[in-house]
Amino acid sequence: MQTEKTDKKSPPPYVTYRSFFNFINGLRENGMPTHITRSTLPGSNSGKATMAASLRAMGLVVSDDLPTELMKQLTDPNTNYSEVLNEVLIGTYDFLSDPDFDIKNTTTDKVVEKIKLAGASGSTVTKCMAFFLSACSDANIEVSQYVKAPTPTRNSNGRRKAANKPKQAAENATKPQPTAGHQEDIPEGMERITVPLRGMEDGIIFFPAELEENEARKAVKAAVFILNSYYELEDEE
Repeated sequence: MQTEKTDKKSPPPYVTYRSFFNFINGLRENGMPTHITRSTLPGSNSGKATMAASLRAMGLVVSDDLPTELMKQLTDPNTNYSEVLNEVLIGTYDFLSDPDFDIKNTTTDKVVEKIKLAGASGSTVTKCMAFFLSACSDANIEVSQYVKAPTPTRNSNGRRKAANKPKQAAENATKPQPTAGHQEDIPEGMERITVPLRGMEDGIIFFPAELEENEARKAVKAAVFILNSYYELEDEE
C-alpha cells in the first residue's frame, strides 16, 4: 500500500496499546471524521496529547490534524486490522525491516537501544516498549522471547511514580484482541486497578487513563477521602 509523507516519527508511540486499540476500534465502528482533533480523542488532556503524538509517530495523522491514507485503511471495517497494523508498525520502527537486526532473536537491551535512538528517554522508554510488544502481538509480528518491557523508572526514593501505578495494574489485568468487535468492562478513557481483599471479592477502582504524576496524586487523595467518608472512618494520626 502507498503511504504518505508524515511528520517526524520521534519518539515512538507511547500511548497504552489498549487506549489506541479502543480508539481505532471506535472509528471502525462509527466512521472516520475529516479531521482527528483533540475533541475526537479519548481520555484526559494528557491522554489526548499522548494519543495525538502517538498517532503522528505512526504516520496516521499529519499536520492540520488530517488522517493519512494509512489511517483510513486501518479504520476501514472492511480491511484486515492485523494486516494493516503490521504495515503501520514496519513503517514506524525502522529496525523491523533492517536485515542486520533480527527481531525474532534479539534481546530487550537491543530493542531499548533502538527505541532510545528514536527519541524516547526516561519512563517513556517503558511505555514505548509496552506499546510495541502489544502491537506486534496483534500485528502477528514475531518478537524474541528475550524481549520484555523494562521495569518503569524509579524516582530517587526507590518508589515508582504514582502515575505509573494505575497504568501498570490495568495493563497487567487486560489486553485487547485484534478483532473489530472487541469489548471490555472498562469505561472509555479509564483504567482499572484491582484491589485484593482477603476472604472477600476483589475491589475495583477506576482512574482516568494517562494521568500525569500530579493528577494521579490528586486522584488518589480524592479516592481515600471518599472511601473514608463512605465508611465513616477517621484518618490515622
